[in-house]
Amino acid sequence: MERIFGARSVAVVGVSDRPNNLGRYILQNLIDWKYEGRIYCVNPKGGEVLGHKLYPSVSDLPETVDLAVLIIPAPVVPEVVEECGRKGITRVAIPAGGFEEFGKEGVSHRDRLVEAARRHGIRFVGPNCLTVINSRTGLCLPFVPVPPDLPRGGVSIVAQSGGIGLDFLARLRDQNTGFAKFASMGNKTDLDEVDFLHYLGEDPDTQVICMYLEDVERGRDFLRVARDIRKPILVYKANVEPLALQSAKSHTAALANDDAVLDGALRQAGVIRVRRLAQLAGYAKVFSLPPLRGNRVALVSPTGGILVLAGDQCARRGFVFPPLPPSLVEDIQKHLRAGVINISNPVDLGDVHDAESRKYIVDRLLEQDFIDGVIMLLVSQLATREVTTGSIAGLRRNIIPDLAELVRKHGKPIVFSLLATSEVRIKARQKVDFPIFDDAEEAVDAAAVLRDFSLRFPDYGIAAKKPQ
Repeated sequence: MERIFGARSVAVVGVSDRPNNLGRYILQNLIDWKYEGRIYCVNPKGGEVLGHKLYPSVSDLPETVDLAVLIIPAPVVPEVVEECGRKGITRVAIPAGGFEEFGKEGVSHRDRLVEAARRHGIRFVGPNCLTVINSRTGLCLPFVPVPPDLPRGGVSIVAQSGGIGLDFLARLRDQNTGFAKFASMGNKTDLDEVDFLHYLGEDPDTQVICMYLEDVERGRDFLRVARDIRKPILVYKANVEPLALQSAKSHTAALANDDAVLDGALRQAGVIRVRRLAQLAGYAKVFSLPPLRGNRVALVSPTGGILVLAGDQCARRGFVFPPLPPSLVEDIQKHLRAGVINISNPVDLGDVHDAESRKYIVDRLLEQDFIDGVIMLLVSQLATREVTTGSIAGLRRNIIPDLAELVRKHGKPIVFSLLATSEVRIKARQKVDFPIFDDAEEAVDAAAVLRDFSLRFPDYGIAAKKPQ
């Protein structure tokens, strides 16, 4: 697998000078991403595209490349794989469709492809997929434009659907969360989720693994590999309802597994099951926080109603609110403006309007040995002006960087929710490398995910550090 993601030379087969040529898009991605390796292009007609010579065939390449990308019609893929084998190329990515998902004729193409690959010891990604991206080396092989400014980081994505994989990359960008590697598997005719999971489990660039799966053919192998990985593995399993079966079959020729059995098995293997696709990006980012080593939290908000709502969700997820000792209550009360709120846990900050006092109170809470972490919730009207101007009621700065500072100081997590417009949240995320959740219940759920993983792996540290 490293010879795919770490390829030092790539041949794109099927490039032409037509503006809408899919191979040209792959070449443009490699150029835009500043791919570190050598690039070759193949087209029987010869010529030049985007400054790159077109070689008539794989056999005519000046070297045996590490990876060949075949964006050509399905009927000719097997013979080009055969040619790759004779050239000594043993790793291939096949974005082309038209195989088993296309009926009997496609099955024939698949069988010939597999025979040629096995004959020469070739391992391949696909077919019918967007193949792979390695953000560190600039290897970017989808046949659609991928913005080169996507943030780099420690989250890696494996998706059976290329479109959903790209959607997840966009969601990570909205979270200001960087990715390490991306794999779109398609039909999984050769390399599948087990192979990618095993590789990413050992990959030093990957700290969190996110997977979108429609089926799991090698279930036992998947669970065995997952049990040995001491990194968060987040899985969204689609294709679980009867009405979805035919759709998935026509998409990637996938068959559904027994969802109830899969759910229990994933839990036993320590895999985190995600029920809504939108949760994946937020849950991935929560692992940039320190471990949450217990159920004892302080719940903090300036709005009593949000505290009630979040308190209910905390109870459902098994959190408890340790009572605050009188000395700490007395200290916090010194920072109240009117003194009309009785301080307890959950902590109502409705009478505390300046950022410095809020920071001090959260700091004091994190100092307590009986507090494992803080869940803090800011709401729309206050949050909007805090984040964009910092001018409400004497606030001189955005409080979110202060929270990040406190996390580093105490080595405990602050799971933070900003109830505001999407525009405000996006702006806030662009200013800080710190998890910001959309609503109170999502923040509590993310805290529970972090807690469960932290308790399962007591030696777990801060996971999602950006690669240097």
